[in-house]
Amino acid sequence: MNSFKQAKHFIFTGTPGSGKTSCLKELEKLGHAVIHEAATDVISQEQAKSIKKPWEEPDFIDQITHMQKDRQMNATGDLQFYDRSPFCTYALGKYLAHWKNTEFRHSPVVLGEIDRCLKDRVYQNKVFFFENLGFIEHTDARKISYEDALIFEQIHLDVYKEFGFDIMMVPKGLTVTQRCEFILEKV
Repeated sequence: MNSFKQAKHFIFTGTPGSGKTSCLKELEKLGHAVIHEAATDVISQEQAKSIKKPWEEPDFIDQITHMQKDRQMNATGDLQFYDRSPFCTYALGKYLAHWKNTEFRHSPVVLGEIDRCLKDRVYQNKVFFFENLGFIEHTDARKISYEDALIFEQIHLDVYKEFGFDIMMVPKGLTVTQRCEFILEKV
């Protein structure tokens, strides 16, 4: 068995602005391998090319999926924490269809990656889910309303349940340090 298969890959997911990235930054400071979110980077890259709303582009979901796979395949460390996953990208596709009021169409690229991840058991079955904090702080990439964030959150919960993951809710009333301690106790 190679070191990739021996490594433990844990997914952090949840609503935008729920503290995932803050916890990941703290875990990274502690020396843990952290694989950063791809969607934010795809948005930044595309906006740098003067594409104002990359999430409206037909290949947006595929771009995220390719970046996630590349990052996952090149990650090192026995314990790895992922800021989202292809399952989140699938949920994002569902959310965008809801938001555009269109029929959800599965991306063959994301479905292929999900199939690979399930078949190869890439990720641990335990997913760390960060609930909404009751508000949203907007960024250049995060322009979602609080109400839409709640819809996005529910879609993520439904997708992870659909694919058979065990959802570990990360308590929201804790400090970042306490949340990291909670996570490390569970891995």
